[in-house]
Amino acid sequence: MKNNLLHLVFSILIYVLFSLPILAQPEDLTQVWPAQWIAPADAPWKSYAMHRFRKTIELDTVPDQLVVHSSGDNRYQLFVNGERVTYGPQRGDLNHWYYESTDIAPYLKPGKNVLAAQVLNYGSHPPDAQMSVQTGFVLAAGDQAFRFLNTGQGWKAIHDPSCSPNLVDGSQVQGYYGGGSREIVDGRKLYWGWSEVDYDDSPWPGAQRVESAFAKTCIWASRWKLTPRTLPHEFLTDQRFQSVRRSEGAAIPEGFPQEAVPVTIPANTKATLVFDQGVMTTAYPVLQVSGGRGATIRLEYVEAPNIGPVKARNKGHRGEIAGKELIGYYDQFTADGGKKRTYEPIWWRAFRYIEISIETQEEPLVIEDFFSRFSTYPFTTEATFSMKGMPEAEQDTLAKILEVGERTIRLCAHDTYMDCPYYEESQFEGDTRVQALISYVLFGDASLGKNAIEQFSWSLNSEGFLSARYPTNSTYYIPNYSLYWIGMLYDYMMYAGDKAFIRQKLPVARILLGYFLDRLREDGTVKRPDYHNFVDWAFPRGEAPFDDDGYAALVDLHLLLALQWAMKLEAYAGDFHYYDQYMTVADRLQEAIPKHYWKSDRQLYADTPEGDKFSTHTNHLAILTGIAQGEAAAKLMRHALTDTTLTQPTVYWQFYQFEALRAAGLGQEYLDNLGIWKTMLHAGATTWPETTLRSRSECHAWGASPNYHLYTITAGIRPAAPGFESVRVAPQLKEGQSLQCTHPHPKGAIRLDLKKENGKLTGTIGLPSGTNGELITETGAVELTTGNNKL
Repeated sequence: MKNNLLHLVFSILIYVLFSLPILAQPEDLTQVWPAQWIAPADAPWKSYAMHRFRKTIELDTVPDQLVVHSSGDNRYQLFVNGERVTYGPQRGDLNHWYYESTDIAPYLKPGKNVLAAQVLNYGSHPPDAQMSVQTGFVLAAGDQAFRFLNTGQGWKAIHDPSCSPNLVDGSQVQGYYGGGSREIVDGRKLYWGWSEVDYDDSPWPGAQRVESAFAKTCIWASRWKLTPRTLPHEFLTDQRFQSVRRSEGAAIPEGFPQEAVPVTIPANTKATLVFDQGVMTTAYPVLQVSGGRGATIRLEYVEAPNIGPVKARNKGHRGEIAGKELIGYYDQFTADGGKKRTYEPIWWRAFRYIEISIETQEEPLVIEDFFSRFSTYPFTTEATFSMKGMPEAEQDTLAKILEVGERTIRLCAHDTYMDCPYYEESQFEGDTRVQALISYVLFGDASLGKNAIEQFSWSLNSEGFLSARYPTNSTYYIPNYSLYWIGMLYDYMMYAGDKAFIRQKLPVARILLGYFLDRLREDGTVKRPDYHNFVDWAFPRGEAPFDDDGYAALVDLHLLLALQWAMKLEAYAGDFHYYDQYMTVADRLQEAIPKHYWKSDRQLYADTPEGDKFSTHTNHLAILTGIAQGEAAAKLMRHALTDTTLTQPTVYWQFYQFEALRAAGLGQEYLDNLGIWKTMLHAGATTWPETTLRSRSECHAWGASPNYHLYTITAGIRPAAPGFESVRVAPQLKEGQSLQCTHPHPKGAIRLDLKKENGKLTGTIGLPSGTNGELITETGAVELTTGNNKL
């Protein structure tokens, strides 16, 4: 009886043990990975090429979860059973080569499965922001039980001969271009269905091992230092073109392109179709065609059409194309004659218009569908702003300025912030400081701003500079931009706090300031810094004016501003030794600047001691640094706003102009000075151009400062302490005006519902739980507490 009972218990235990799912055994990915970097054998590893990879596996059952970690060089997409499951890598550098982690279990099935990847190497013409070792792909399962998935033995790889580069040149763009090659794809050579389960890959050779995969934290030397992705993937959504604005050689059926309706291009025909998205966008164009073997289809991406010579940059109204020329870089696809063939580039494109030029051969070509897949960083809008008590047309204009500004910010936010999505796709400190501040206010999201601060810090060189843009495969330094990085760190401190991160980055700020402190003269001013002393494109080559002895007010003022930021950073998370050192230097600068640059006959600060050059920029910084205060600052600001003999700011420097306006106590005049944006709206701009209406780029986020200033000047909401622990509200309303505003906060939202009547402010101010602050009025400060504060 006893033996029978023991036998029964033993049998039950065996049944239970074998019925339980196999417990995951997580891989240790902190050292050497159990996977290899692989590439196709006998294929170009450093030239422009598209490479394809496959691994066939058999599964008896599908696990509840199966996470794989993958990356590629330069760009890659991973497919499971023909369905794209991830893409990347997130853009970094060789010492921070990101990998994506993806649960592929939902895409698997019992029986035969295929993991497949495509990897594009840009070769000799990569985007400026793209770093590279060589072609490579790596994948490792997160569970030791699934090591058979890992790249190495059993993977196949082949060079796809269908892809070649369009090396973008001066005939396709209107100035400096750093976005990398575009694609030329011959569908007659493409391995159609290559990612599907039933594709016959028997002719494909085995992949060749490149080297072992190493984590960033690994003790051994390696070329790629793998580190987990830190940002979410981009938001993707399908969007239809608004209209076909021009067509030659093809009849456009009713309903197209707003819905999928076949368009037939006859045999032996040249046809042109101009598609209009209605607004600027960043998106993957998706073209589906049938038949038409040998037909070439060129997709030319255009921000705005031109009037006359391209170099003149005369674009007129952005929504008008009659009599204009559409010029832009292009992708090209050649049809193979198959049914419902889809062409989609591996990376998004920036455009408002796409001109499709088609030349068919002996077969007609059918365009089954053409749309695009919108792609941008997944910000969520948390802020709201509306005003009344002004003409309805003005209210509409403000709303439109906010709409266009938010679109501009979104199109310049992807794996990193970008100066512009069409020409350079590069993250610059000067641009990024403005973009990050707008993101904090509009979206309450500091993740991309923190990422930028982190990545710029990686670029520190032995001279004491940060790269002006980063990530980058080139060398470019702008001294003032290194100082703006300190401003970015200060801004992040005020909106996010994060003392540990600030403390970690303060040594970088000290090195940057050390370069300038080593160049101080006996009189307290700064010798001319090395490299490109860019301030604003309003100046020749964008550079601050210098005299023959290397004196420049804008250099001295930028250093003073950076010292003031650094002092607050050191007080929050650093060392008072540096605070005291910076205060000493700042005090000397505050004495030296008026002695060298103030010109009493003009009642202005000059750009150089000679007093023959004057700019708004120098006088704005004199106010922002506190050299001019109170009534003197207000007088100087009005002079700078009205004296047209001064070098005038472009749309970028408007940010600092209006920061100075606020500092001078003239915030109520902000709404009266939005002329540059109204002019661009009148010209049909759907994103803000780089400098003026005659700009190279049509989408530069540094021009979106109204999306910051309407909240921080007109509504007057700003952090009063690091981490937004305290709130300062200083509304700038005129008599009869009212505003309703929501501003995101780390603990919730700040809500304003205010009106100015009979010289008094009435309404409510709501602060989130655990937050206090003060309301600044014309008669003094009023304490604000958690919850609803009724005025």
